[in-house]
Amino acid sequence: MILILISPRNAGLPFARWLGEERGRLLAVTADGVDPGPGFLAVERVADYTDDTAVHDAVRRLRAHHDVTRVLALAEVDVERAAGLREELGLPGQRPESARAYRDKVLMKEYARAGGIRVPAFAPVHDEAEVLAFMAAHPGPVVVKPRDGSGSTGVAVLHRPEDARAVAERVRSGGHEAEEFVTGRFCHVDALHVGGEFVVSVPSVYTDGGCLSHWTDSGNGSWTLEAGDPLHARLVEETRRLVTALPPAPALFVHAEFFVTEAEEIILCEIAGRVGGTPIPAMLNAVLGLDPRELWSRIECGLPVDLEAVADRARSAPLVANFGLPPRNGRITRVPGQPPAGTQDFTVLARAGDDWGGARYRDRKSGDFVATWLVTARTEGELLARVAKSEAEAEAGFGWESAAEVSR
Repeated sequence: MILILISPRNAGLPFARWLGEERGRLLAVTADGVDPGPGFLAVERVADYTDDTAVHDAVRRLRAHHDVTRVLALAEVDVERAAGLREELGLPGQRPESARAYRDKVLMKEYARAGGIRVPAFAPVHDEAEVLAFMAAHPGPVVVKPRDGSGSTGVAVLHRPEDARAVAERVRSGGHEAEEFVTGRFCHVDALHVGGEFVVSVPSVYTDGGCLSHWTDSGNGSWTLEAGDPLHARLVEETRRLVTALPPAPALFVHAEFFVTEAEEIILCEIAGRVGGTPIPAMLNAVLGLDPRELWSRIECGLPVDLEAVADRARSAPLVANFGLPPRNGRITRVPGQPPAGTQDFTVLARAGDDWGGARYRDRKSGDFVATWLVTARTEGELLARVAKSEAEAEAGFGWESAAEVSR
């Protein structure tokens, strides 16, 4: 039977449809209050899904009554959990050595550097003194972030030595790294790697600000590169070299991020061993002809997939852009009544009355949006013009009451 670890952020995904052959035989571990949907034979829930011990105990309760033959995990928080379970049960798929390298940003850069990949200067940091020492050795802005974070959570950009005080407490809690700030175009490559070969690689460019745009309440997204763009082939090759440099797995769906400097040098930001977060799946769906999470789920669970058809579809797909509007510090008073002209898959992810103030706003991730959508075109110029127009229309459709106004 297939065991699925379902993070609350993945609640509502149609696993029973994606894994139709196994409908009625699926097992799940998820959080209290989460409905995994139809098709599950047994479900175990935990009060705190961030508690590794609780999740593993829930798995053991399921194993006491059911034979687990595959483990599926789509969320970043579950990558290492799933790998550990496969190791423990002797099941196919990514194992802990590989999973850790795709999560630990220090370890992944060590592997990448050893494999000839250009990486920023970096170092693990455990206290304010180590942050200050790194800043002294590397003049200019410095990034401090969790070694196993995702969605830009916990990321800080330090410009002056006194800025280090703001991150001192979190750094002392463990698991952080410092790295030099790299300027340039911010790109990502989403690629499926099966049996030692790349089935498909989709290079894209983030809009200005990339994953940090939400810090300024700015919308952000990315668009697929034209096949004839010289950067397209270079990013595909760099991703191939990067995956080769890291510990292998039988199959991987990776989301790699790179900086491309003014001198056209490609520098690694980081790579994740999972499908990219919202709204990238919708963009890849338009490129591949099916949801990449469905594609990856079937491969991970040993179910048949026509990989040749997926590759053919990707080669003939139009240019696609994804875009999303982040929440603001306040309460939503109005949501758009209709999609902006020329958009596809326009999805409003909030309701009038939703409050994004306080801790919710402070803890927001780069993948938290109030609306997402797609735009397609045959040329880059046309695509970006449509993105700009749709952003303005979508933004105008929302009304916000600021946190200060809400608290009065």
